Amino acid sequence: MTDATAALAHLDAPGMIAFLRELVRTPSVFLPGVPGANEQRAAQLVHDLLSEWGWEPRWEEVAPGRPNVIADLHGRAGNSTRTLILEGHTDVVTPGDPTAWSHDTFSGEIVDGRMYGRGTADMKGGVAAMLFAARAIQLAGAPFAGTIRLLVPVDEEGMMLGIKHMVAQGHADGAAGAIICEPEEREVCVAHKGSLRLRLVSHGRIAHGAMPEEGVNALAAMVRLLARVLQLEADEQRAHGVHPLLGKPYITPTIARAPLSGDASQINCLPD
Repeated sequence: MTDATAALAHLDAPGMIAFLRELVRTPSVFLPGVPGANEQRAAQLVHDLLSEWGWEPRWEEVAPGRPNVIADLHGRAGNSTRTLILEGHTDVVTPGDPTAWSHDTFSGEIVDGRMYGRGTADMKGGVAAMLFAARAIQLAGAPFAGTIRLLVPVDEEGMMLGIKHMVAQGHADGAAGAIICEPEEREVCVAHKGSLRLRLVSHGRIAHGAMPEEGVNALAAMVRLLARVLQLEADEQRAHGVHPLLGKPYITPTIARAPLSGDASQINCLPD
């Protein structure tokens, strides 16, 4: 029996599914200003599970109610400083319109072998898989040299506060490799697009909607800018074509707000 098959013999698939259901049933959408709308409860489940297994997980809060969880499994097959990272985040995106779902948005219900609920794939399934894989290796006697490090950050869907904090704290220093347990149709991904997030603000001068010539419409300026952004996207796609692994380059507007205050009650005024 190889070390790999020995570890597989210890894989607790029913326990993994049960834990995943509990994790999915624990909403972890981050909503600024909404009490309890963060990753804390989901991170607590991860922390408690690792503690039950005899690990010594670390709890590092990077913002109020937003904790990272880090844990190490040290091998018993010789001395080595090599570290393999397994990474998966606890936050999920908003479920959107609940009436558009065929099942409750955080039900964790299993129908015909498929689990339903926001975050099942992205990426609580990956978190559960990496935890229970590491546990199986532990139960097999940790037959490797070096360290398996579990990184479970917050805020992957936002500004990456969690993983940035982990890197700043040195948790990825000297790692020999990392497996990011994102759902990728069961394919091994060896490349990743970069990203740049921009916040663009156009300023105008408020005026009554019946006398627009007395003001400057900030919204009209933004519309013209967005038209140029879409043209730039088309130009970039023509210039660079389709990457064999990453596809096309995209420039994607996601949020528009006018006026900046967010108060849209003054529908008869130009936004400034």
